Amino acid sequence: MEKIIGLNPVTEALQNPETNIEKIEIFKGLKDDKIGRIKSLASKRNIKIHFTDKRAENSQGVVAFISQYDYYVDLGAFLEKVAKDEKSIVLVLDGVQDPRNFGAIVRSAEIFGVKGIIIPERNSVKINETVVKTSTGAIEHVDIIKVTNISEAIQKLKKLDYWVYGAEGSGKKCYYDEKYPNRTALVMGGEGSGIRKKVKENCDILVNIPMYGKINSLNVSVAGGILLSEIAKKIY
Repeated sequence: MEKIIGLNPVTEALQNPETNIEKIEIFKGLKDDKIGRIKSLASKRNIKIHFTDKRAENSQGVVAFISQYDYYVDLGAFLEKVAKDEKSIVLVLDGVQDPRNFGAIVRSAEIFGVKGIIIPERNSVKINETVVKTSTGAIEHVDIIKVTNISEAIQKLKKLDYWVYGAEGSGKKCYYDEKYPNRTALVMGGEGSGIRKKVKENCDILVNIPMYGKINSLNVSVAGGILLSEIAKKIY
């Protein structure tokens, strides 16, 4: 079985009826004011709680066991859902491989109203314990869509009138000068490699984040938070 660890991730998982939780383990030393909500939610779903003397590392004393990390959504089903939305942001990640970066991006995406995150099947991070923990439960609220071809997925977004922006250091337009349309897709590349050439060619506009220090790059999760904040401000 796979694990979801931490107070917030387990609480959010309990509130998502789609997450099939087999059981929950709670460290005996935790005070009831910290775990009262978890116990209540577990009781409503008839999920067994086991109290243990062992505290799993980095778990805050709470671990939920699930059969597998089944967070992926079919692209067709996702597009059918967002086609009904007048305003929507979709994030496309072209090769992000670090689970902590991905978890942090998922967290920012949920906060700034992203409807879904599209990732490639190959050369991309897989959802695991670290991703779920780093997202602090946000992964329960953002669709993750795994596709075989990122460029084809972008073309399908364009057919739904999405305007596609690529985040690129060499982009000619500053991110905060753009008037983002109600349907916007943001493409971000992997750590170090950036957006692949073919994927970049499918973007309508390349935007950059101005940098004034001596270091000329940002962590992808930090850059994602900056860009999504501005896009959400313009759209929502």
